[in-house]
Amino acid sequence: MQRVSWWTDLVGAFGRFRYGTVTGGVAPTPIKAEWLNMVQEELVNFILAYLPELDATDNTQLLKAIQAFGAAYPLKATTLAGYGILDAYTKPEADWLLSKKANLAITLAGYGIGDAYTQTAVNALLAAKQSQIDNLAATKQDKNTALMAPTGWRLDKATGFLEQWGNGYCSPDATTAPINFPTPFAEVYNCFGNKVTPNSQDGDANAAGALAISVTQYQLFNDTVAYGATIHWRAIGRAPGY
Repeated sequence: MQRVSWWTDLVGAFGRFRYGTVTGGVAPTPIKAEWLNMVQEELVNFILAYLPELDATDNTQLLKAIQAFGAAYPLKATTLAGYGILDAYTKPEADWLLSKKANLAITLAGYGIGDAYTQTAVNALLAAKQSQIDNLAATKQDKNTALMAPTGWRLDKATGFLEQWGNGYCSPDATTAPINFPTPFAEVYNCFGNKVTPNSQDGDANAAGALAISVTQYQLFNDTVAYGATIHWRAIGRAPGY
């Protein structure tokens, strides 16, 4: 990445954009296509490193990519002899820590101090890293089923996928009042339903089902004029916090 000064001399101090003045004869910094393309590609490359594709209708993709990065590489502050070195989660970070260990060992040896301190510190640091990786893996594998019942829900904690189901009665040719989902969604992807045992079709058809009216409520409907219906429904979506 480069500042706009790489493509033009019409810049302010430290290569920053500047305003122009007509009376002073100072031209403003031009908006260079090369600079805009560079910024665009920087952002696009980061997003595509953590999300499957670009979405022109989603203006939160950079935030989602940053959140995905944070989930993949969590950093835990670890104090190393008062130096506040961060726990390493990538090979470059681990290599950097080991090089610092070697340099510190040489320095301490010059004062007649052995390597035991630095070895213990690095071992503790890498052990803390492994512990956090294990904890993260355990969390990823924790796919809790929160409520298994005729009306219930289950959450995949690794992805935030939330599934809910249930059943209810709807009068002939009617729609029920709003009904609360067993647990709220953050976003509903689909909600549908049908009768288990359909009645004979009457003059107003035989359709019945369910629809989400918000992330917290749904309704059942029954288009059959002559018969009430017990409708079994299912809804899927994203859980809050994901």
